[in-house]
Amino acid sequence: MTTVLVSASAGLVVAGPLGAMVGAVLPWLASLLPRKRVGPPHTRLVLVILLVEVRSGVSILAALQAAAALLPDHRGLRQAARVATVSGLTSALAVASADLRPVLAQLARAQISGASISGTLRAMVEQDLARERAERIAVARSLPVRLMIPVTLLMLPGLVLLLYAPSLLRLFQDLTGAWT
Repeated sequence: MTTVLVSASAGLVVAGPLGAMVGAVLPWLASLLPRKRVGPPHTRLVLVILLVEVRSGVSILAALQAAAALLPDHRGLRQAARVATVSGLTSALAVASADLRPVLAQLARAQISGASISGTLRAMVEQDLARERAERIAVARSLPVRLMIPVTLLMLPGLVLLLYAPSLLRLFQDLTGAWT
């Protein structure tokens, strides 16, 4: 209720009665927008914790346990760490959550093949950063299209008014002959 009052008052100050009506409707429209769900910690955080633990000389299973201890809200990680400790990384794939399954699969492949686990983790972090960077660039490239309507509706009328108002005032002054 207070957000409706604040936005309606701001709308009244900025644009008068019409602005007050728009300001009163805006909080309701904002509640209809989909919100991002806060889920388990991002996979990159798990990867960074694993990388730090492995680079400090800990085994991958101990690193998984440390990551599960550091992120107690991530139930899938805790369960996968328990199963991996008992049965190995390959059997932990069956109980891993969808966001952890590719990470554990790649770690299991690296462990089986004898590849560097820290190198594998570093590559996964870099891939995740590159993917997020590509997503942000895609959003940034779509901004001009999304900003076209607000710029056209809000800034263009003000610019036209700023450019033509002095000449229109002069024209009306000449037509009416007032204030001379």
